[in-house]
Amino acid sequence: MYRRLAWLPTVCVSAICLSMAGPLQAQVAGQVFPDQTWERKTPRELGMDVAKLDELARQVGGYGCVIKDGYLVYAWGDISQEHDWFSASKPVLSTLLLLAVAEGKIAGLDAPVADYWRLSRKDRSMTFRHLANMTSGYCRREKPGQAYAYNDYAISLYVLTLRKVFGQTLEEALQQRLGALQFEDRQIFSDLDSNNGGRIETTVCDYARIGWFWLNKGRWKDRQLLPRELFDEVLKPGVPADLPRSQGKPTRDYLEVGSYGGRTDQTKHGPGIYGFNWWFNGYAPSKTQRCWPDAPPDTFQANGRWGAEVVTVFPSLNMVVAGMGEWGRADPGDPDSPMNQHLKLLVEAAGGTSAISCPASALTSQPADPH
Repeated sequence: MYRRLAWLPTVCVSAICLSMAGPLQAQVAGQVFPDQTWERKTPRELGMDVAKLDELARQVGGYGCVIKDGYLVYAWGDISQEHDWFSASKPVLSTLLLLAVAEGKIAGLDAPVADYWRLSRKDRSMTFRHLANMTSGYCRREKPGQAYAYNDYAISLYVLTLRKVFGQTLEEALQQRLGALQFEDRQIFSDLDSNNGGRIETTVCDYARIGWFWLNKGRWKDRQLLPRELFDEVLKPGVPADLPRSQGKPTRDYLEVGSYGGRTDQTKHGPGIYGFNWWFNGYAPSKTQRCWPDAPPDTFQANGRWGAEVVTVFPSLNMVVAGMGEWGRADPGDPDSPMNQHLKLLVEAAGGTSAISCPASALTSQPADPH
């Protein structure tokens, strides 16, 4: 539920809480990164519209935080809560995949998953790229790369394969490699006995660090923790817009990996706008407008439970927003969809427009899946 101090209006809570002094930050090439806590500035200090942020908080409810230019500029609700991020956790799996590639633990994004499992004849060509793009075909009738299915059995396979790659829990793998992000919570991944230990259970401020890491393409303070070129490769839709949706009934979970939480084919949305477990502001099939028409073209998002848990990254605005609440389902290309309207408020609060320029690589909808 949306909670604030009962004796103060929301705008006062924002101004008082976010004007408190924070720790010194590290800056590299003009960018700001947090230490153990985010340094706070008021929205007005960064030229943001407080009224629009208050309206967003009122509409969405729940709790969340806005990171602008490396500062925590706005928060609503109880941001100290640790929460299961459900499907919004999935981009962290792809973060680990990039770490595995950078360390040479696997040969590349197109390395075969069959190196770790006894796959069926149909699935033998499955790669890590297929798993990250929801085109693996696992528990579906099509071969890898032949169809798209938003598939939580394949995500379970992804989780368990990454554990085999690293030879440790995903919590251990993440903390050892991204400890420089100085997560405030002691644990990022949920308990190992649920969803194979592959979901995030943390605060909005800590997940915002993951978003900030992706916005900065693997750089944190004065260190490039992951090669920038890996982010250049995957920060775009990875599912071709013309790739068909999987057809027919699901097949057997012959590896007995179980489900990450949902079915093997949960939504028609994905082609043209999905890749490496992020949703991008590309063009869905038959749509003449981008997924979120009022957000900059380079916007991308992690989304759980159809808009209940959301982390949105706005590279052009140098902004990350993480929140739990009623963000609403998105009908890609519909300017009146709740998600687009909420993102529009954020863009307007930051003084931006949907026409903000961004790198050509962020505008492309070209497929990254060669199979």
